[in-house]
Formats: sequence, C-alpha cells, structure tokens
Amino acid sequence: MFVLSARPIRQTMAPSSGGTTMPALEKLIKISKDRSYDVYERFLWPERVSEDALWCDENLLTTYGTPLHDRLDERQRIALSKWEAINFFSLNVHGIKDAIAFVCNRFYDRRYEKYSEYLHFFLSEENAHMWFFAKFCLDYGGKIYRTLSVKTDDASSALVSDLYMFSSTLIFEEFVGFYNQKVGNNDSVPEIIREINRQHYIDESRHVQFGREVIKDIYEEIRRTDPNWEGRHAEIEKTIKRIFLHFIGLMYSPSAYADAETHKSLGFSSAPELRNVLRNAPERSAYHALWFKKTAKYFENLGAVSSSDFL
Repeated sequence: MFVLSARPIRQTMAPSSGGTTMPALEKLIKISKDRSYDVYERFLWPERVSEDALWCDENLLTTYGTPLHDRLDERQRIALSKWEAINFFSLNVHGIKDAIAFVCNRFYDRRYEKYSEYLHFFLSEENAHMWFFAKFCLDYGGKIYRTLSVKTDDASSALVSDLYMFSSTLIFEEFVGFYNQKVGNNDSVPEIIREINRQHYIDESRHVQFGREVIKDIYEEIRRTDPNWEGRHAEIEKTIKRIFLHFIGLMYSPSAYADAETHKSLGFSSAPELRNVLRNAPERSAYHALWFKKTAKYFENLGAVSSSDFL
C-alpha cells in the first residue's frame, strides 16, 4: 500500500541535525519497553465472531450518511460491517508490510542513525500488528483482501522519496487510528474486535508522534537546501494530496460490498458500481473530513500543503 511507484534514488546523506530530540526518543523507547506484551498471548481468539451485532460503530460504515444506508436492514448492516472490518484489517496488513520493508532499508543510513534504536522497537511492534491483523482476517474472513499501491511521480531525490514514504505511513497511521479509537471504546462490538482496535491504537500513538517529528525534520531540510524550492514545494503538495485521496478511496472496497452482497441489497448490478457511487456521494465528504482533517491540518501547519480543505 505504501510502496510508491517512484524508484528511490539512493545516495549518501549526512546525519540529520534537527528533528526529534534524544530525550524524546528515549522517552518513546522507555514507553515501548514498559508497555511491551507477548502478542501471541495478548488476545483470546474465539472460534467464531458473533454476527448478531455490528463489528464497528455504525457511523464508520461507508454507506453511512447517504440515502442508501437507510435502505439496509440490521442484518445487511451487520454483514457490511463484517466485511468492511476485513477490508480495514487487510489494509493494515499490506500497509505494515510495506512500512517494515521501508524501515529495514533505512535502519543504518547515516541520516537516520540517531533514530535506529527506536526503529527496532517500531519494527517489532509493527510485526506484531501485522500478525494479529492477518490472523483475524484469515480466521474470521478466510482471506486477506488485495489492495492498490500509491502512485506518485518519480521523486527527485532520496530525501524527497523518504518524505513521501514517511508521509504515506503517517497519513495511514492516523487514518486507522480514528477507526481504532472509536471501535476500541465500543462495548457493543465483539470483544476480540474491540481488543485488537484498542491495542493497536495504544501502540500507534507512539508511532504517530515519532512520524510527525521525522517528517518535520525531512521537510525542513528539503526547504532549507533545495535550490528549486518553489517547484519542489508544488511537487510535494501535489503528491501529499494524492496520498490522502488514495487512502480515502481505499475505504470503499468492492470486495467488501461483494462479500456482504451490499450491492445486491441496494439494487446495483455490480460491487464496483456501488463503490463509485459511494466514493463520490456528496454526503460522504463530511465523513472524509472527520477521518483525515486532523492529519491534513498537520501538513498545512507544516507548510507542505496550502490548505487542508481538499478532502
């Protein structure tokens, strides 16, 4: 999911002089140590997950807010919530897999050497997350949905390529964090779903803090050193907006609609047809903003995008 179409330009870079301070990194490392757990013992995995209740908050369903939602009965909404949960967890599997590959290639780059110890904790935690998301999908959905990668223009330098990758990872982490926090605090969803979302939200809060600081560090270095900053800034803004819109699109899964038979329930000839209607429904714009506005505002405050009103 996070693999960009641009091929990174490898070059030797000097160590970063800005960004996250060592005391802040040491605090993140200490918290990671204090809150570590055995992922293989953390959850009680039931033989099956009840389909008598929604698997997420109703307002997280991608039909919510549209006239189509009112045409679904309770059974049909539960079916949709199940398969949208499988889609959401599948997105996590693919996103984590790509983030792990990226981090492994940056561990001991000179530019990131001061981050290397924390990146080991990051890698360990993300590996645990990938395991429990994949297990859930396979045990209770019988599959992991495929997904699409972000498409971007060729990055002009290794540093710009890294900015896109860290930005993509952060946008996705904050996107899933919105879902995790709501479902992790919802006592009406099945316990295994609630606990997975709760644990992931706790862990990801550290990753988000780290990611925001690293992105700020990289962005400021590009702004300070690029001789063609005006053109570079336009390129960066265009790409970051494209990443946001890509993740919004991934919320709407034809595979989930097909497995839940939502398109049939609503009288559509195909799941992709329903997907396109929902993705472009004007009523859904407010929900896109709820999920992504906080992160878009971060990039606006950073100066990477001129406005956060593009969602």
